[in-house]
Formats: sequence, structure tokens, C-alpha cells
Amino acid sequence: MRVSSVICRALVGIMVISVLVSFQVFAQTAGPSNPNANKTTAYNLLHNNQTNLSNIPPLIVKTDLPSYNQGDAVVITGHVRHLENQTAIALKIVSPLKNLVGIAQLLPASDGSFTTTFKVTGPLWKDAGNYTIITNYGRYTQANATFYYSGGNGQIIFSNVINDVYHLQAGGVTYDIPYIIKNGASVKSMDVYADKFMLEITIDAPSDGSLTLTLPRQLMDAKVPANLTQDQIMAGIKINPNELEDSNYIVTVSQKLIQFTETKNPSVRILSIPFHQGDTKIDIIGTMIVPEFGPIAALVLAIAIISIIAVSAKTGLRFMPKY
Repeated sequence: MRVSSVICRALVGIMVISVLVSFQVFAQTAGPSNPNANKTTAYNLLHNNQTNLSNIPPLIVKTDLPSYNQGDAVVITGHVRHLENQTAIALKIVSPLKNLVGIAQLLPASDGSFTTTFKVTGPLWKDAGNYTIITNYGRYTQANATFYYSGGNGQIIFSNVINDVYHLQAGGVTYDIPYIIKNGASVKSMDVYADKFMLEITIDAPSDGSLTLTLPRQLMDAKVPANLTQDQIMAGIKINPNELEDSNYIVTVSQKLIQFTETKNPSVRILSIPFHQGDTKIDIIGTMIVPEFGPIAALVLAIAIISIIAVSAKTGLRFMPKY
């Protein structure tokens, strides 16, 4: 009985520690020293080019790619900093000859973000050159974005675009991740790797295209490490991750580092990631991510182990044969 009691207490201690560790996935500590200070490394890419949310403009608009061909879909993303009640966003697309070739109205989400698509096809889309997206919100707020179109013959050609939501299970919670994937490609799975602070997306890409997805900051984020002194670390100073400056995600496609487009607000970060025909894996690496298994799962496991030990102590059940 005494041995069983000692084992039980030890296992309880281990389970409690595991629960605490699972909560600490979001904790921020002092950033590690950089052993490659004079080299271009993943450390530099992740911890440089920070953005403070207070510096976000009143209205942002971006496209998923810098250039398009006839039949492509232009994915437009953006963010309104200050929402006005039931005020819609007005979008106009103007050709190099100053002709109006596209128009749309949409309401931003409750967090200020918005996403929409335009098909670059038909008789209005013949001229090659730089096209301008003019975005208006309210009477005084405007933002523009430009993209290059290679020109067309006026025929109507449509490429396959999937606009869907992936329900990702992580840390005992379901996260809804809206996404748009183009040109016949599809999303097969999304998986969290907490030990790498990474979200891995498996895709099927029969042709070149792009994936635009909305990542909740509660799921994962990339932040500049807190610059704590040794005394502050020893004193156990707690850092609120929401108060830290944003850092860049590292994004790889088939293990190759790529450039991507991003818009963001305090709730979400919207990434537009290009890929090529035959690519299968997209990895997004940050500095914080939810654990694969939440604290509730650890508690359930602890209770199960304790119950087994209790039953074995009462019934004389042995885990190891007696010699």
C-alpha cells in the first residue's frame, strides 16, 4: 500500500506539471540569444520587421498575388480599423485606360477584416497593364492597391475557386479557419505541431495557385520576444502576449521559404500564400500556438491512471509479475 501511495503521488505530480506545461505554450519569456547575429537565418526572419498594431492605417487593401492571367481570380483582403454601423466597403477596379472593369460592395466582419474575389475574364478584361483597386469606407477613408494583368482576348474563362471553412481541432477547441484556394487546388488537412509552433497544411495542387486563409490569433501568432532582464526572469515577471509587437511568420511551401501577403487586425491575421503545381505542404511557423492536446485531456489521463492504481491497490492486481 505504501508503494502504491508513493507511485500515486508521483504520477499526480507529473500530471499536474504536464497540465501547467500545456498552459505555458502561450507564455512569453526572454528571447534566446542569437548565435547567428550576422547571418540571414530563420531567427532574423521571424524576429525582424515587427509591426505595431497601433500603426495600422484606417483602411488596408491587398491582393493575394502581384500579377494575374486571363481567367484567374483576384483575391482581395483588407481591414477597417474603426467600424461604422452597417457601413459597407465599396470596391472599384480601374483598367490602365481608366475604364471601370469591376465594382462590388461588402460589409466587413465584426473584427474589421474583409475578403472577396474578382474574376479577371470577359470583354472588359482585354488590356494588359497595371490595374488599380480603389477601396472606400465611409466618406473620407480610401485605400488603393495595384496588380498587373497580362491581357486577354475577351473570352469568358473561369478557373475553379474554393471558398470554404476548415474546422481545426487543437487543444480541445475547434477553430474555424476560413480559406480561399484557387485554380483547382484543394486543402486536404491542417495539423498543429505545438513543439515546432507550426501549422502544417496539406494541399493538392494540380496547377499554380494561391491559398488565402484567416488565422485566429487565439490559435497561433508570431510576436517579438519580451526583452526581460535576468532579474525580471528570476522574479517571474508575467508578460501579456497581446501587448507585444507582431513579428513575421515564417512560411515555407514544400520546404522552400516563400514571400506572402498579409493583412491583420487585433483578432486575426490573413495570409495569402502562392504555391506551384505539385506542391503538397505549406508550413506556417510562429512563436505561439495552442497545444495539440489541451489541459482537459491531461486531467482525464491523470484521473484514469489514478483510478487504475487505486483499483490495483484494493484488488491486489499487479502490473509486473511476481517472481
